[in-house]
Amino acid sequence: MTFLRSTIGAVCAAVLAATPALAAPPPGELELLYRGDLVDAARVADSSGKGLHGNILTGGGGTITSVDGFLRFPGGSCTIAPCPQAIIRPANAVTLTPGDGRFVYAANIRLTEPPSPAAGMNVFQFGAAGAGVSQWKLQVDSGRPSCRWSDGTEFVLLPADLTLTVGRWYRVTCYRLSPVLFQIRVDDPVTGRQMTPPARQTGKLRDILPSGAVVIGGKRINAAQTDVDTDQFHGDLDDIEFGRRILPSDD
Repeated sequence: MTFLRSTIGAVCAAVLAATPALAAPPPGELELLYRGDLVDAARVADSSGKGLHGNILTGGGGTITSVDGFLRFPGGSCTIAPCPQAIIRPANAVTLTPGDGRFVYAANIRLTEPPSPAAGMNVFQFGAAGAGVSQWKLQVDSGRPSCRWSDGTEFVLLPADLTLTVGRWYRVTCYRLSPVLFQIRVDDPVTGRQMTPPARQTGKLRDILPSGAVVIGGKRINAAQTDVDTDQFHGDLDDIEFGRRILPSDD
């Protein structure tokens, strides 16, 4: 599926700026781009040119398929194990460790049915939430997009002022604009128009150095766990990307 994509390129004191006048930041270096194509049944193709094809991991009868150029994850929700589970892990995570740099990560998201209020839904993340653990993350818990960044001590959690409508595509983009400034945008991936004013928040984070594996579509595959534990994503994803930017410092 070809969409007009937004180009890539403790809690902190917050300053929320939600104004339609905020333009998308300038482009930077693209490190990963999944456009919904498969290398084979077990791998998602990376279109960035960096070769970070994504390994598909499944359990409980879950699948990830390419449908009309987007990626379809297991539908429904599950509160009794075993549950249909499916995630993507890029082949390498070294270039997706941002440190103190400016970076952006995003995905086109479509929910295929109402989300369960009992479980979260993770879209794209590196690292986990917890003391001493760095993370960047995009999630749509209860259908509301939010971005999270953490250096292991401080964190910024920035929700969008919008709940996703089932059956409609949205492009959600998370930006670290500077060491102290963060932004979430929700746009129409067909027209590029903002679907809600961008929100910004400030917070003094140090280097973001996640460890482990980058994961798309949930936390893990575990036959003994339900959606409450795995935060399995249910719906469709497209144009999943991570990139770096070179922008003036706000130190």
